[in-house]
Amino acid sequence: MVVKFNEHQIPQVYRLAKELGVDEVKLKTAQIYDFENGSPLIPTQDKYARYRLMSDGKYAIKNSLDNSCWKMWHSCVITWDGKVLPCCFDKDAQYVMGDLTKNSFEEIWFGEKYQQFRATLFKSRSEIEMCKNCTEGTKVWA
Repeated sequence: MVVKFNEHQIPQVYRLAKELGVDEVKLKTAQIYDFENGSPLIPTQDKYARYRLMSDGKYAIKNSLDNSCWKMWHSCVITWDGKVLPCCFDKDAQYVMGDLTKNSFEEIWFGEKYQQFRATLFKSRSEIEMCKNCTEGTKVWA
């Protein structure tokens, strides 16, 4: 994970990997919450940043984001206490689709709340805060 504080160490990472006989090194760009106003974590080297500085001083995601997400039909996250979340980007459990202590997985997966969430995502990804900055469909590997 490349951030401003470690981007200067990338040559050392490659040297160490070579010394250790590592087959491949992959560097991932960092997801930044509230990236629009910048962050001390955004790397200075463009190739390691997921965001670009705009002429108005704000930051934007470099790649376009489609109003789709395969994860909505492929996977979910179940927290330790039984809450069902739409995906792993919901790090703070802001989008709880249901609770397995109260309903079955099938009821939650096919339920109104999940259906509405999926419909909103297809309508406009930008209406869901965590989806605005999701890696799905954008380049994350530097």
